[in-house]
Amino acid sequence: MLNLPRWQTIGIITVTLLAVLFALPNLLPSSVLDHLPGWYAQSRMNLGLDLRGGAHFLLEADLRSLMTERLTNLSDSVRSELRKQQVAYKDVNVEGGRNVVITLRDEAQRSKALEAIRAVDPTIAISGSGDLIRLAYSDQEVAKKKKEVIDQSIEILRRRVDETGTIEPTIVRQGDERILLQVPGIKDTTDLKRKINQTAKLTFHLVNEDVAATGQNIPTNLPATTSLVPTREGMQELRRTNPKAWEDIQNANPRMTPDQICRRFQPQCLPVLKRVVVGGEDLDDAKSTFEQQQGGRPIISFTFNSAGGRAFCNATRANIGKRLAIQLDGEIISAPVVQSAICGGSGIITGSFTTQQTQEQALLLRSGALPATLSIIQESTVGADLGADAIRSGTTAALVGTAMVALFMFIAYGPLFGGFANLAMLVNLLLVIAGMSILGASLTLPGIAGLVLTVGMSVDSNVLIYERVREEKALGRSAFSSIATGYERAMSAIIDANLTALIAGVLLFGFGSGPIRGFATALTLGLLTHLFTATVFTRMLLSTWVRWRRPTEIVI
Repeated sequence: MLNLPRWQTIGIITVTLLAVLFALPNLLPSSVLDHLPGWYAQSRMNLGLDLRGGAHFLLEADLRSLMTERLTNLSDSVRSELRKQQVAYKDVNVEGGRNVVITLRDEAQRSKALEAIRAVDPTIAISGSGDLIRLAYSDQEVAKKKKEVIDQSIEILRRRVDETGTIEPTIVRQGDERILLQVPGIKDTTDLKRKINQTAKLTFHLVNEDVAATGQNIPTNLPATTSLVPTREGMQELRRTNPKAWEDIQNANPRMTPDQICRRFQPQCLPVLKRVVVGGEDLDDAKSTFEQQQGGRPIISFTFNSAGGRAFCNATRANIGKRLAIQLDGEIISAPVVQSAICGGSGIITGSFTTQQTQEQALLLRSGALPATLSIIQESTVGADLGADAIRSGTTAALVGTAMVALFMFIAYGPLFGGFANLAMLVNLLLVIAGMSILGASLTLPGIAGLVLTVGMSVDSNVLIYERVREEKALGRSAFSSIATGYERAMSAIIDANLTALIAGVLLFGFGSGPIRGFATALTLGLLTHLFTATVFTRMLLSTWVRWRRPTEIVI
């Protein structure tokens, strides 16, 4: 049991030296790290929000408006299919944000209308009788859509925050409609909040020229297929001339729709068809650049994927001479007249942009449009001073705890065996720190608590082994036999104890979030490395000592 092959000894020493190498950047001062290679100096644990300071946001997705928009698209598709199948109807309306209500002119055409509806969406739930047909998505479909929206929003937020250079943001789901966002190291949250609040939803719509030709700025009656959308110039003018109105729009909860803004505050608006010609989901890339003509003004160039390129080509070919409105985040930034078919799969967005605005918009478009508007319902900031105080307190607690454990081992098992256990405890700490550095994990205040717990558990297995050795010695076994048998018989208890704790740590990491994950990360890594130090590293130390001293009696 104690006779280790040379290759195992070399492997154990190599692992220990690598742990020291990867843990070292966390212990060196900045003045020393500046002179080391960049890849090595950056191999450090990231400090979490509670240690480094930063911003904490709780966001809520506007899923009601999203479902209303989806039902509106469904009503447009149904209306078009009914016309195609020559089914006469009085009206097709979205009712209460939950249903699409269809009123037929002739009840005899109901079966034909149902066939047309199922051709649009075979999963839609259909109810009603006579000339009234009611369409709604099932509860399972709504729940599935909500989950998809939150998951997509989390991924898009992660791309946006990562591109700002922020390290280790925490972005997790909270319930069915909320997202927790924690960004360590950020001081000014203005830019971050602007990126969160912008959906970066780019869509192309045809302008309803029949309504626009009336010359009315705010038409009283619009077709069901048309809505009013403010232009960017109109919103800028409103902000300049009526700051109170602008403030009301920004603070409205729930957020006002473009049509509501047009009717209430009457900025410059355009009537556009609700049907989306091409959506931002078909964007392949977007970047900030400068126009070669007209003084090199900042513009946004974009490229469609193959599906978006085909749809854009077909739409422009079929609508030459008509205006195509480019809508971004509820504002029309441009409405050029289609001069010819645009089939290259790319285009540019021009307007009164600054260079910074084009860079931000390109970033948002590149990372993807948020499927639903996110509202900040809770915001807090952790100062760097509070984080520094937490580091000092946590470090003090860790050092005191480690010193007390080391002192106990020296008193209980003497300088030799206690020294072996304490050396294994030190190596275990180095392995945990090295593992967190390699994984790029964040060290949080609960993570420090996990490290302190790891210190205690790292000597727990040595206590089991040493007590078994004492029992074997009391039975009259030789020094070598007592140590070998003690290791062998303590192994099952060590594996059982660590395996059950490891299961708990994995479950905490899988189902927890934020601080709980920080604790679970340190604990799980500590348990894995502890098995190495307690059963392999200390065995190598004892094996080396036994071969060197050849003891006939052990004092433990």
